[in-house]
Amino acid sequence: IGVDIGNRIILEAKKRYPNVYFSVGDAWNTANLLRIQKDYIKRHRDTVLRCGFDVVYIDLGGLSGNDGILEALMLLSSLQHSLEPRCMVIKSKCMRQLSSILTSFWQYQQN
Repeated sequence: IGVDIGNRIILEAKKRYPNVYFSVGDAWNTANLLRIQKDYIKRHRDTVLRCGFDVVYIDLGGLSGNDGILEALMLLSSLQHSLEPRCMVIKSKCMRQLSSILTSFWQYQQN
């Protein structure tokens, strides 16, 4: 399932990848994302093995500045709890900046 807020992007994606299910949606509206998922499952009952998403790719390009990290974390938490993906891939400048100052648990434990 491919979801983007931009209608033109979805139309182009449908042309380029006709075998992939695409829909216009807003990541902040998790209820709508669940409706999109439900519609997909209804249309592909015979091929869907599980209800959750395998991978969710998230582009947080518009979230930056002082509140960007908090907004990004809120969105990621909301998507994790509602969509239950096995994996989330995040493209985000503010999250990259945050990760550059954090110390991993394993690194911390060794010190």
